[in-house]
Amino acid sequence: MTPPTITVIIAQCVQRSFISPLPGPDPRLKPCHLHCGYANAVRLLGGGPQRLPNALEEFLWLAHGGESGNVPGSEHVHVIYVDDEHHDDGSALTRQHFELFGRHCVPGEVDERGLEGYKGTGRTAEWRDLRNGRTHVVRTPGLNDNMFGTGFIPVLTSICQEAEEVFGVAPEGVQILNIGGWSIIKELFCGVWELMHHGIPDYRDPANREATIRFQRVALSDALSYSVQREHHNIALEITQMLGGVVLRAPEEALGFCGLRP
Repeated sequence: MTPPTITVIIAQCVQRSFISPLPGPDPRLKPCHLHCGYANAVRLLGGGPQRLPNALEEFLWLAHGGESGNVPGSEHVHVIYVDDEHHDDGSALTRQHFELFGRHCVPGEVDERGLEGYKGTGRTAEWRDLRNGRTHVVRTPGLNDNMFGTGFIPVLTSICQEAEEVFGVAPEGVQILNIGGWSIIKELFCGVWELMHHGIPDYRDPANREATIRFQRVALSDALSYSVQREHHNIALEITQMLGGVVLRAPEEALGFCGLRP
């Protein structure tokens, strides 16, 4: 029997401080400097003059299994929501971070627009609570620190162990798809470079601190991710290909990569 393809979707910073609808393109309408902006919000979440579809949420809904919970292929797809989290602890580091980027992702805080920025974008806030064994949430306090000091490596390790022990898939054969925020930072470096060329500690050889699992097939979705500046996003796509990663242009390509058959 041919082993299935196991896919991990890393949904970086799919939160309302960063990805949420805006009433217009004026940058003063953004809840913080790191928000994707009007054009990206329309591209990802739909609406606008062309009444575009909500590509980001529609994709994630299918990855979670859709209304029935069993969209063909979704049984082999994991979603890791990597959420930014900043408790206003009064420290100098937190104050400097907010001064640079604006207040964002403070749990329980609602801004003057009525936006609870820490919550997941749109319906994804509810989907973080799915108890299907394939939905995971990791909280991280910084721009470029998925790998260390968070729960990211333990979650990814457990997925790899299940893939090997249950389905006979070598950990290196688990494929990764990056979507969401800051393609030039979190997706490129945490999601592509780190996973392909640095890897995560190899649970099969715990005595060897140099042993790592390096993922062979890592992708970044153009249609389902963003950087605040479009030129930065394009650079991220180019470097991803230079590193040996895959760039998926359309949402349909992302569905095909994951083996989802709606």
